[in-house]
Amino acid sequence: MEAIFPFFCRDDFEGVPSSRVFQPYKQFEAAVDRLLGDRIRSDGACGVDLWSALADIEWHGPDGAVVSYSFRRAGDLVAWVREEGDYIEWYCSGGPGLVAAWISDALATEGWSWTLAR
Repeated sequence: MEAIFPFFCRDDFEGVPSSRVFQPYKQFEAAVDRLLGDRIRSDGACGVDLWSALADIEWHGPDGAVVSYSFRRAGDLVAWVREEGDYIEWYCSGGPGLVAAWISDALATEGWSWTLAR
């Protein structure tokens, strides 16, 4: 039978480095948590603002990387920052593609800017 997946055991992974394709997301999410986390954890309405600032938005990093989030993944990030719940609690909790000034301004301090997703 032909294999569906390229890796099956530890030996198949040995010596295979990460492509680090998710590195821009890690950098963006760390910035969100560091710059916005306290406010989002203290006020659920700020979680709604964050969801709106992620859905249908492309965030451009200082090194040219671009990150964008589906509606579900946006909910995942809000739940992660708030350290509770699940994506479904935040899914479509606000209007997609609306970036509050307090979010835009805070992320701009670390070189992140945004555009509407195409």
